[in-house]
Amino acid sequence: MEAIINSKKLKEQVGALQGILARKNTIPALSKIKIDALTSGDLVMTATDLDVSLIIEEETDILRPGSICLSGKKLGDITATFPNEPIHLRLDDKGEKVEFRAGRFVSRLAGTESEQFPDVPRVAGEAVKLPASIFYEGLRRTAFALTDDSQRFTLNAILLVVDDSGLKMVSTDGYRLCYFRMMTNAGAGNNLQCLIPKKAADELKGLLLGEIRLNKQAEVKIKKGSQLEFSIGGKTMTAREITGNFPNWEMVLPKNFAAFAEINAKELREALNRVGVMADDKNRRVEFEFHSDRVILKTESPETGNSVEDVGCTFQKLGDGTANDIEGDFCIAFNTKYLTDFFSIYAARANDGRIIWKFSGESAQTELAFEGEERLFSYILVPLKA
Repeated sequence: MEAIINSKKLKEQVGALQGILARKNTIPALSKIKIDALTSGDLVMTATDLDVSLIIEEETDILRPGSICLSGKKLGDITATFPNEPIHLRLDDKGEKVEFRAGRFVSRLAGTESEQFPDVPRVAGEAVKLPASIFYEGLRRTAFALTDDSQRFTLNAILLVVDDSGLKMVSTDGYRLCYFRMMTNAGAGNNLQCLIPKKAADELKGLLLGEIRLNKQAEVKIKKGSQLEFSIGGKTMTAREITGNFPNWEMVLPKNFAAFAEINAKELREALNRVGVMADDKNRRVEFEFHSDRVILKTESPETGNSVEDVGCTFQKLGDGTANDIEGDFCIAFNTKYLTDFFSIYAARANDGRIIWKFSGESAQTELAFEGEERLFSYILVPLKA
């Protein structure tokens, strides 16, 4: 095997593949990256942990075909040091070591036979095509709310629905729910519904963002068979779909609201960051006391102390079809982290705009959205008990 490859592209591709490698090295082959130099002129690199796999194909100068498996960690360490010039890659005649040469730099990395690497099954059939930018936004606004508890497997995945009404993506950890929707004709005559595992969703975000930067019109192709397959550019990710029934999320969406508030996003975020420092370690509890023209944020911890700050807002109770100033106080409490997570996905807009916050009652689900995006993304949050 012998090839000449672009240094910058190799670094990016190896970096993407490293995210797929198995966290626990129970099977040696799962810590490897397989490299295939094909007679067609493509260099193909593959990584898998048996649940999620990534295949990257790049057209390059193939001088001699061949195949080898290399340590994913060492390959990443070596490529990170490469100078920004073409890299000459060559497998020795014994098929044991790969030599990397760039100018006066030479490095040789021991490998293993590629026959030991697991097969990565591909998905046949028609694909649903989505604009990569829309799919990325859906992942960005839902993946952060997934649970880390692998035992609650249906909550460790994003529900993706593509049908005649457009695209829907939903995630929940049992305490909050993210609902992203977008009109698209992708589902015309070719509907799709699946559960995307957390690891696949996290890795897909990086792949999509990299491709969007190169081509704003990029599309992603999604196939569902015995597993899921996502193709964008020269990259193909396969993932074992989560089986089981996703929670009945539509029942969680609030149907009626008793009150709503409009708050400056920057002022609320900054007050929340300051007051949240004194939140208790267990529930990270922050209390909100709403009045017609302001909201008071309060936190208290028996061990450390308390904090209070008020922020100007418009708070109104919904009456018989009209909005009237609320009489008396309206108190509700939330986990501070869940609110700061909401602001984190709006990092580019954190200093402007207004938050629309709707309330069903002091102990029922609430809905947050940035002004102007109420039909794009909803953040449903369950309050803490009094």
